[in-house]
Amino acid sequence: MKRNNKILNGYIEGYYGRLLTWEDRHRIILNLKKNKMNFYFYAPKEDEKHRLNWKSNYKIEWTKKFKKFCHFANKNYVKVIIGISPGYSFDFSEILNFNSKNKMTKDLKILYQKFQYFLDSGANEIALLFDDLPNNFEDNFNLSISEGSVHAKLTNQLSSLLNKSIFVVPRIYSDQLIYEDKNYLSDFKKHIYKNVICFYTGKNIVSKSINNNTIKKISKILSPNLVIWDNFYSNDYCPRRIFLGPFVGRAGIENIMINPTGLIETDLLILDIIKVTKNSLKPFEEWKKILKKHNVPVQFFDICKFFLKPDFGESPVLNKVETSKKILLSLDYLIWNWKSPLSREWYPFLLGLKHDIKIFTNDFNSERIVKTQTKALASYLINN
Repeated sequence: MKRNNKILNGYIEGYYGRLLTWEDRHRIILNLKKNKMNFYFYAPKEDEKHRLNWKSNYKIEWTKKFKKFCHFANKNYVKVIIGISPGYSFDFSEILNFNSKNKMTKDLKILYQKFQYFLDSGANEIALLFDDLPNNFEDNFNLSISEGSVHAKLTNQLSSLLNKSIFVVPRIYSDQLIYEDKNYLSDFKKHIYKNVICFYTGKNIVSKSINNNTIKKISKILSPNLVIWDNFYSNDYCPRRIFLGPFVGRAGIENIMINPTGLIETDLLILDIIKVTKNSLKPFEEWKKILKKHNVPVQFFDICKFFLKPDFGESPVLNKVETSKKILLSLDYLIWNWKSPLSREWYPFLLGLKHDIKIFTNDFNSERIVKTQTKALASYLINN
């Protein structure tokens, strides 16, 4: 599946806990252009008007900056997708009452006008997001239609009103979530227009690998028009950790967008890592070259095993921890001697690792534990 004969790849600003500046976003656009990636998906969870207060309009100053951003992106051959996540407060009973020949119902009209406003302001594409909603649709709405069906129908109505195909993130966006509603995806697929493009993360919310078999399976249960929403580098669910290794397990997958960290220097590095390692036969060698190009000290390679990749799946394996004097010396160098914009972003993760190693090797007394850990964790560590 391609959009206007283009592969769909790029950057998703879709994480919790961080919100980029417009200057940051401009820098990402230039990086996307450099790496021949073509989409920027604006859907930040920390933008209150994206999700929590989606019915509110953006201020004039925001719109000016957004228009400038869209113009800059298009000038650099990057398309802008902008999303709204209305599921918390949208009145889904409207979907049953809507008739295209009559006036639009209240919430649908607000949503349509807001999307049209984005398009008029320079956005190329729009997206409807239902991810991370609570599994309580039946309790909240006493409707004669299922959640999967109503989400598909709302998507279709917007697509018709806007007279363009749109993107959608279904509530069940991973195999890992199917247990919550085993009929959601089949109901969604039964109704969704064929030209709508669906995001999905794969087997897990953070998937270890995504291959052609994965794509074929998702196409059967959801839609042939797919883009992978990839959380490989995301760390909003584990903010004390960060993942910086080569982009492996995705070779040959074209339509894939990355939802990373929201740390601007780190994300620029990650985009470079993705470009050179995704389809590489020697990803670790290429990865080391990229880190050196970004002036990461060689000492990082002594400790990199702690930062390579997430622990995948529903039942991740606890691997054996091995430490050494060399690891601690390299950590000390990185913490105290390495100075750069990137080092400042990595400082809390490097220092946190040192604390963890000290606790693991029983080299922290109770005073140090109390000073450096939360009360809950300190109490557990000391009492156990």
